[in-house]
Amino acid sequence: MTQIHPLSLALLLALPTFGFVGCKKVDTDHPDVASGHRKNKYHSDIVTGTYRDDHDDQGKGIMPNTLRSIEDTINNVYEKDFERCLEDEMSIADTRFMRSAFSVEFKIDTSGKSSNATVINIWLKTQNAKGSNIAEVPADNLKACIAAAISEWVFDPPPEVDHVHTYKGQVGEAF
Repeated sequence: MTQIHPLSLALLLALPTFGFVGCKKVDTDHPDVASGHRKNKYHSDIVTGTYRDDHDDQGKGIMPNTLRSIEDTINNVYEKDFERCLEDEMSIADTRFMRSAFSVEFKIDTSGKSSNATVINIWLKTQNAKGSNIAEVPADNLKACIAAAISEWVFDPPPEVDHVHTYKGQVGEAF
């Protein structure tokens, strides 16, 4: 057993009786700290925050894991459809050097079936063997092929609610 020095014991016993005379608790977390500065030279610099914002109901959404699963399925399974569409376009143009970037929006229903694919933005370019762009090519056939391919997609697990998904993709050798 450890021995306590008699003087230490006396101080420990006397401490509660002394109290903290003359110490006043200062409220440092006042909800309106800026009120003390409203009528001074810093008045124009005061920025007050809104602690509660009212928001309209945003509706139901899908779980983050489901969204991640959708992205993984596109990247690992269905992205090959875009490559096939570009290969078809290269056969039509009689070249092996093309690339494309696009954005497409489509709906996925609660059974996992995709529909209503709309290509929002697309460009298609021919290239030389070194990967430099030579010319822009009309992308109507590629756009139709992408929309048709997406209409065949099925996702498992399906989203919890109907979901409109936007995908940005690129396909070609120079990416």
